[in-house]
Amino acid sequence: MFRKKSNAPKLRVRNSRKLYIPFYLMVVVLFGVILYVQYVGKPLNNMAFNLVLVFTVVMLLATEIHRLGNVYEIHDNSIVHSNGYLKIRSKRIEFGALSDIDVEQTAWQRIFNFGDLILFKFAEGPTLRNLNKPHDFADIIEKEIVRTRE
Repeated sequence: MFRKKSNAPKLRVRNSRKLYIPFYLMVVVLFGVILYVQYVGKPLNNMAFNLVLVFTVVMLLATEIHRLGNVYEIHDNSIVHSNGYLKIRSKRIEFGALSDIDVEQTAWQRIFNFGDLILFKFAEGPTLRNLNKPHDFADIIEKEIVRTRE
């Protein structure tokens, strides 16, 4: 009765939440300041407390909405990058067209083990940004490339 989709992806990933660590730290610092003010016994301004709460909610929503805008899927013969919210743009890259993969990481990305993959189609191609464990993801893609070429 229920059939598995034949075009279902083997792997589906989004941008890493590690990208947003500075924003999460800002929330922790703001709540730490509020707790410190309460601990010292100073009066806490209600507007300041409300602004911290509003900032926290808006920041969490914004980071999650930003993550929802990018999806990377590995299918049997291709990688699909879908980008957008209301108008979604999908780009399919066949494994047979790929010649090389580079992993690019800044110092911050190396510390938290996320980074970018640059796909080469005999010239520099698309970049898959802010992926968790980019070297593992590159290994998966390379195995799929070898499998499709056999």
